[in-house]
Amino acid sequence: MNTSKRRLRIMELLSRANTPLTGSSLADICHVTRQIIVSDIARLRAEGTPVISTPQGYQLLRRHVSGIKRTIVCKHGQAETERELLTIIKNGGTVHNVTVEHGVYGNLEGSLHLTSENDVNRYMKRMKNTNAAVLSSISGGIHTHLIEAPTAEIMERIIKALEKEGFLYS
Repeated sequence: MNTSKRRLRIMELLSRANTPLTGSSLADICHVTRQIIVSDIARLRAEGTPVISTPQGYQLLRRHVSGIKRTIVCKHGQAETERELLTIIKNGGTVHNVTVEHGVYGNLEGSLHLTSENDVNRYMKRMKNTNAAVLSSISGGIHTHLIEAPTAEIMERIIKALEKEGFLYS
């Protein structure tokens, strides 16, 4: 399949997917290497296609009527990361990102898009398997998350749960 057809196929697969697709799975389907998929995704983005990368894979950014979004400031060590993320998820939230402030580079952001316990489990497994440090390790544990909840009441429940667990930074 030529480059144009492959990119159309990638778009078709992403638009039909209910969950993110990994570069490896796209590569298998298209019979190319993962690096070619990475290049195709970069080109699609350059053309204005809203493809995002998450720890679970690639997905199209779908515009939808959202709930309540709020940026929260947290502080904890790497060992508490899973508990923090699960606190948000189990109380009905979605974790869109993590951001830290760097003295030279300014804000550094990592896309997460975690919506379920399975997402958190896969994220934590990937962090462990790659021996990666959490982004907040460069900022003394201080970081922000953009979280989303379907209602203001659920957002307040999430904030209270994070406060009870000692994750909120004041």
